[in-house]
Amino acid sequence: MDLPPTPAPGARDEDADLTGWLAEVEGRLTAIDARLAQLESSLRPAVAEEVQGATADLRRAMTELGRRLVQDLPHELARHRDAIVAELRPPPPPVPSPAPPEPELEPDETPVIVTSSTATAPESAEMPDAGRRSPRRRRRHG
Repeated sequence: MDLPPTPAPGARDEDADLTGWLAEVEGRLTAIDARLAQLESSLRPAVAEEVQGATADLRRAMTELGRRLVQDLPHELARHRDAIVAELRPPPPPVPSPAPPEPELEPDETPVIVTSSTATAPESAEMPDAGRRSPRRRRRHG
């Protein structure tokens, strides 16, 4: 609105009051526009400074994260490689259980070896135990 509308000939006083009021509102809007332009021009440097600070912080954070990644990368790659190799290897065969140890003979027990000649020999008075079985070996627990 560059110019307020001109009243038509024969306009009443109310129309003149309305025209004056509209001109006053237009003047206030123009003043508000000028103040907003001034405020906007003063905010631009402050906003630009804040954006530059945030950008610098992001750069530092990215640099630090990159540095940590480079330090941790060999360890992480080795861990992943080991996990993959473990998945690809067949499981190890089961460990055989150790053979039970030979039981020790007690001092009073002596093994009796039976041979074919002894087994078929008739019982005599000299060998009263010839028909008996050999004593069983005892296992010690503990």
